[in-house]
Amino acid sequence: MRGTSRIRLALVAATAAIFTAGASALPAQAATNPNPISWSIYTTFIGPDGEDAPLREGQKDAGSIDGFGKRHIESGHDGQISSWSNMKADIDSTLDRGKCETKGSKITCKLRSHTFRNIHANAMKVVFTERVDSRSHDHRPVGIITAYYYDCGC
Repeated sequence: MRGTSRIRLALVAATAAIFTAGASALPAQAATNPNPISWSIYTTFIGPDGEDAPLREGQKDAGSIDGFGKRHIESGHDGQISSWSNMKADIDSTLDRGKCETKGSKITCKLRSHTFRNIHANAMKVVFTERVDSRSHDHRPVGIITAYYYDCGC
């Protein structure tokens, strides 16, 4: 009987190890934003190297899950927007004169300036991608993910 108990104990331990290893090997599922996406283009910008950088209506934030485009800017950075005509001019200046870096599929442009239309702003960041999403059905890039002022009394 003692031998049978050892074998049973070994089988139980091995089974537990397999289930534990299997459970930890499963990838964590990323939370997805439940808000609808509008692929409509609000306006178009030209990136620093001539890239097509549309500002789409996009997707509103859902709690801590960011959206993208105009709806994200409005839901995530709304207190900074004095008007959309001012915001568009400042995005354009940042893409035109800012220092830009590419990391993965995203291009981030930053500009420090005292000439923004938002008189409280000293710096702006614009992030866009040239990645095309087939859900847009227009073969244009997703475009501007976000744009916001920093170092700002906004």
